[in-house]
This record gives sequence, C-alpha cells and structure tokens, in this order.
Amino acid sequence: MSTPHSPTPGGPEITASIVICTHRRPELLGACLDSLIGQRMGPWAGGGSPGLVHEILVIDNSALAEGRPVVESRQAAFALRGVPLRHVLEARPGVSFARNRGVAEAAGALIAFIDDDERAGDGWLERLLEPFQRLGDAVDIVAGEVEPDFGALPRPDWLADDMMHFFSCRWGWDSEARFLRETEWFGEGNCAFRKRLMAGRSFPTDLGRKGDGLLTNEGIIFMEMRSEGAATYYVPSATVSHLIHPDRLTRRWLMRRMFYQGVSNRLTQRRYGVAEQRWDFNVNLAKLADVDVETLEGENLRAMIRLYYQLGYASALAMN
Repeated sequence: MSTPHSPTPGGPEITASIVICTHRRPELLGACLDSLIGQRMGPWAGGGSPGLVHEILVIDNSALAEGRPVVESRQAAFALRGVPLRHVLEARPGVSFARNRGVAEAAGALIAFIDDDERAGDGWLERLLEPFQRLGDAVDIVAGEVEPDFGALPRPDWLADDMMHFFSCRWGWDSEARFLRETEWFGEGNCAFRKRLMAGRSFPTDLGRKGDGLLTNEGIIFMEMRSEGAATYYVPSATVSHLIHPDRLTRRWLMRRMFYQGVSNRLTQRRYGVAEQRWDFNVNLAKLADVDVETLEGENLRAMIRLYYQLGYASALAMN
C-alpha cells in the first residue's frame, strides 16, 4: 500500500482522501456526509499508529457555495472522530473541473470518489479500500456497486433491470469480489484509485456534466489508466445508494439522457482517435415528434432508446 503522508509538517498522517463533488444540492450533500460519519478505514489502516487516516474534501462546483454551510455544520462531528472535513470552492463549471480540483487538494495517496446524490452503505470505506492493503501493488483501482434509491416513489414498471445502467446503477458483474475484465466498466461515483495514477493526467473538461447538462464520459480517464495496465478490482459489497431524482423517472428524460450519451461517446471517440461507428437509418422528425414516448413498453421502448442514442451520436458531428 502507498505510504500515507501528512498535509501539514508534523501533523497526523492521511492515507486516503474521500472526494465529494457537489453542485447546488445542499440537502443531498448533507445526507451524503451523514452517511460518512461512521465510516472507517479498517484495522489495517495507518499500520496501527495513532492519528488521522482519512480526510473528506467537498468540492463545491457553484460560485454561490451552497455547500459551505452544510460542511461547516458537520465539521465538529467529524473532528470528534478524528476526520478533517474541508470545503473547497471550484467555481469553474463542470464536474471535470471539480474532480481535478479534488485530486489536486487530496493529501492521501488513495483517493475515493462518492457523489453528492449518493449515500455510503455500512462499511463502505473499509470494503472499498481493503484490496489495496490485501493485494498491494497488484491493484490500482477499486470499484464498488451502486444501488438505486427511488426515494418516496415506487420504481416505475417500465424501468427494466437492463436499463439501470442508464441511471449509473447496478453494474452487477459478480456476487464475489474479483478483478474486472477489460470490457467491464464502473462509475466514477463509487471508486478508489492511487493518486499517482493521475500524474500527467486530468479529467477532460470538455466532457462530463455541467450544471443541468447531460454530457458525460469524464471517466474516460480510467479507461486510459486501464489501457496502460492499471488493474481494477470489483467489490460488490462496497455499496452506495444513488438517489434517482423524481424528474428523471420518466421515459422522456431517459430519451434525453441517451441522446447526450450518444453525443458524449462520439466526442470521446473523436478526442482519442477511436474509429467512429456508422449506421444507416432514416428518421422522419415530424413523426418522431408525434410519438408519445411515455406510452412505450418493452422492446418498443428499447428501440426508441437506441434511436435517441444514434441521433445524439450523429448530432455530435456538428458540435465542437
């Protein structure tokens, strides 16, 4: 495992930094922080030496800094547990700017990401970071599982299991911990990695969410790492719950989501010189506009999802 270090000379050593990127969602941020209060590194952390072993950084991606009072109201509770909690303002809009700032501010040799609309399950941090100790240099990245949280609403009948990936949930690669295969992916909202992997790298700021936009794929940086040999370990028991906002529980939102996934994928392929896909399809936009997507079910819904993805992919040609 990487050697922990102190953010200040003579201060306690910090092994891992938990980074939360947030944007104008103070209530969700509060719930996320509350889920972290009881988290521990595990008995192996710090080699048994006293002192701090992890910190929490909240990277506030809003010039209004709505997250500051949320952080300040909880700093004392974390301090009682020996965990420093810091608020860092990153006013440049975009989750990639926030992630890059989190990496730059992190004192730990290990960095763990959790999103502001997620809550950590019991034992999350210990389970997520344990492979770094047990497997040593054989592991570079660890990914956990994400469970959907529908809040007070029931899960919609039309939302099938194979559509959960579109909501960044349920990777479902295995019931046991193991190394991921090259074709198996994970989400940025529940992962940990060695900070040294970021040397010379940064999350691409032309990709990823900005405000209410739906561009994605800033996590392509992890694909870069893996293509260069970074071994990724999957721990299904390191779970977080992801709140699915009620506004997203519509087929219409899903169509918009898939359109921008198509845009994001083509921009990513162009950026990295990957061969682009070609499809032959004709779309009558007037007829498409008349389709009530909220009535679609089963294979008809899946066909519409594919169509909106293809439309976004084709539209990316006109985007810079």
